[in-house]
Amino acid sequence: MKKLFLFAAVQIAIIAVPPLTAQTKLALNDQSGLITPEVETFLKERLEADGIELTTMVDYRKKCDYWFAGTSVLNNELILTVNDCHDKPAGIRNIGTRVMTAADNEKALLLYFAISEIVKEPGKFLPVTEKPAPEPAYSTRTSAPVLEQVDPGIHKTRYFFSPSSFSLEEGELYYNTLYFFTHDLQYGVSENFSIGMGTTIGMWPFYLTPKLSIPVNDISSFALGDLLMIGTWGTKFFGNLLYATYTVGGERKNMTVGGGYLYTGDGEITSTTHTPVLNLSGLAEFSDHIYFISENYITQVALKETAYHKTDYRSEIYSRNMFAIFGMSGFRFINRRKDVISWQLGLAYLYSSFGPVPDKYNPIFWETYTSSFGGFMAFPIIGYTRKFGMKY
Repeated sequence: MKKLFLFAAVQIAIIAVPPLTAQTKLALNDQSGLITPEVETFLKERLEADGIELTTMVDYRKKCDYWFAGTSVLNNELILTVNDCHDKPAGIRNIGTRVMTAADNEKALLLYFAISEIVKEPGKFLPVTEKPAPEPAYSTRTSAPVLEQVDPGIHKTRYFFSPSSFSLEEGELYYNTLYFFTHDLQYGVSENFSIGMGTTIGMWPFYLTPKLSIPVNDISSFALGDLLMIGTWGTKFFGNLLYATYTVGGERKNMTVGGGYLYTGDGEITSTTHTPVLNLSGLAEFSDHIYFISENYITQVALKETAYHKTDYRSEIYSRNMFAIFGMSGFRFINRRKDVISWQLGLAYLYSSFGPVPDKYNPIFWETYTSSFGGFMAFPIIGYTRKFGMKY
């Protein structure tokens, strides 16, 4: 009954408060741990109705488009602070203890009400005290500010290697490596289009990866992309994977389902292949800076193998299909002090099954040098990522 009364009272108060009219964005740094993705969604909807965009990322070239809000817990009470773009406190509100156990929609309403009061009349809700003012939610006095709260959205476009349907923002550059053996760069050309390239230490092969993201709503997005692979150093190799993905979820928990069409040309390693590729990837929050990630592929490729005649010593090349399930699963550790950096640790695993050798190459007359391994194998994997851009 008390919760129902509290919910009704807040609803009435919100209706009575005029729309926010100051800056058009509000950057939120939640140090309380109470703002779940559900609370954030409710709060975002409330603020958007007043023309305010809720975000955890800031374009410091336009910093005075933002209010800077922060939450913390003191003596089991939720404290909200709001600063302007010059680090000047606009207001401080003690939201109390009830919010600690309130439902998600009630938490969002209470936060919205407190934010709207402060933004409507900056300076009115500041305590008269000689005590030092609280530390600002964000610092804008240096050219390279660091947010204290870990922002998992920085790394939402990638798992270990495979992409999600989310896009880099314009001007952002994302670096990814596995074992420091493969090196991959992705660049945000526009809000919904990015392009990347990569290779290995030995510079073989070289690949290009354009991707177009098509947002559906706040928690889901489609993407269309391509992975073009070309042999280098004179090696005859060509492969192309045209794919589509759908990602549902947010920055802290999401799942991606993808499908593609793989073509490999007739080269030194592979024969001509036309085959589908399926992908299932996901991310789940383990703690504020630790996330479980997994990506998995299912495909079939035609490999080239050689058979040698036992009497006349001639050789022939033939194709044999390999069915494979490949994946990588483990944890992403986001750097607490510099959340543009993350490490990925886990296991890579492979299950493979080979089709039969053509009957022509009877072992009585022929000796075949085949890819004989079939079954399951696993090995550790390590990755490192770093984002660069105007916001970091």
